Amino acid sequence: MAGLAIITEACIDVKDRACVDVCPVQCIYEFDPQNNVLFSEEKAGSGTIENSHAPNPDAIEIFGDSVLYVNLDECTSCTACYQPDVCPVGAIYTEEQVPDGSPRSRYNGNDPNKGHDHTFFVQLSRDVFAD
Repeated sequence: MAGLAIITEACIDVKDRACVDVCPVQCIYEFDPQNNVLFSEEKAGSGTIENSHAPNPDAIEIFGDSVLYVNLDECTSCTACYQPDVCPVGAIYTEEQVPDGSPRSRYNGNDPNKGHDHTFFVQLSRDVFAD
């Protein structure tokens, strides 16, 4: 089942960026605190900016530059980023399958935060983009 991509807790302080390289629409963003801008690159680490957005100050202050963010208005639900072999820490879920911490929740195999409620990240993904 295809759905919007949500990056969750396992990405914090990891930001592997393999998801950036497979995203065909560059909807995965990193926060640059020096310039106060969310940006996406053509290829991770290339320095070639594809898109940029202003962050919502209240939302971005929660995790700042320690995590990657998906712009849900730009995500095409292509499934490329949440394939099991892309994110080494299992941080990416479809919006419909973000685990809520209940015993029936299904977690990605590599997600080190099994048992945690990740639903907070759905709203954070919506809130972090101010424009």
